[in-house]
Amino acid sequence: MEIHQLEYFLAVSTCMSFSTASMEINVSQSTLSHQIRKLEDELGVKLFIREPRSVRLSPAGEEFLEHTRKILAAIKTSQEAMQQYTNYIKGHLSIGAIPTIAYLGFNRIITKFIQSYPGISVEIHEANTDDLLQWMYEKRVNVSFITSPFVDQYGVTFHPLVEDTVVALVPASHRLANSDRAIDIHDLYREKFLMIKSSSGFRSRLIEACNDAGFQPDIILESSHVEILRGFVEEQMGVALMGLRIAQSISSPLTSIVHLKQNIKRQNGLAVPRVKSIPLATRLFLDFIINGSAGA
Repeated sequence: MEIHQLEYFLAVSTCMSFSTASMEINVSQSTLSHQIRKLEDELGVKLFIREPRSVRLSPAGEEFLEHTRKILAAIKTSQEAMQQYTNYIKGHLSIGAIPTIAYLGFNRIITKFIQSYPGISVEIHEANTDDLLQWMYEKRVNVSFITSPFVDQYGVTFHPLVEDTVVALVPASHRLANSDRAIDIHDLYREKFLMIKSSSGFRSRLIEACNDAGFQPDIILESSHVEILRGFVEEQMGVALMGLRIAQSISSPLTSIVHLKQNIKRQNGLAVPRVKSIPLATRLFLDFIINGSAGA
């Protein structure tokens, strides 16, 4: 006797029709009839009284229906009880994260992971990409959400998750504010630059883009916190280059987003150390993201 046979029996008992039951449980009528006959042969009784245009339970079938309902209910209860042990894996996960994590949707990923694995405690350490790479090497954090390009001197595997296009955040009163066209980055050559302190690789990429346009950017301030940069932009201290997603999240009535002709990309994703032994919580988190359970 198998579980699917009990489910088939319950379906026919409910529908009182083999054809209707076969459609309800999405199996062929011949398969359904065959499995019911196998069940009857094993039990040694007829469960149904088959008539030309209908079917009804036999006395044995009526009694067996009560047992079937109890058995299937008990199986469902057992499965639900065991599910909590499947997800209730105990462990600890230390995550490194760039300060812009909330603007890139990574908070949602972490939230879903915690909900899926309530037995794993999570702590988040915030820093720029360069520091996070070193922290992973020193085993202070297990994984890190970082920005690419970056200088990989420690050996990590990078899994891209969110791609962003670099734009300029300028004061609302700026001559280029509310421009309906993308500007050349050369149009900013006289500006003071406020730079996100994210990674040396990304910083170098921005400086390289300015150099390619024929000028050296005058960087007067750097900060890991984009809200601080926005404040200085609002005070008309300069312009800030950052990802579009971030700019859209922090922009205010005192600032304006200007698109660039140069297609400068900022990749954001998860970095994992290339080591032989990875803790269970780290493996689960990586699998959670790569296999799409995160839905990020």
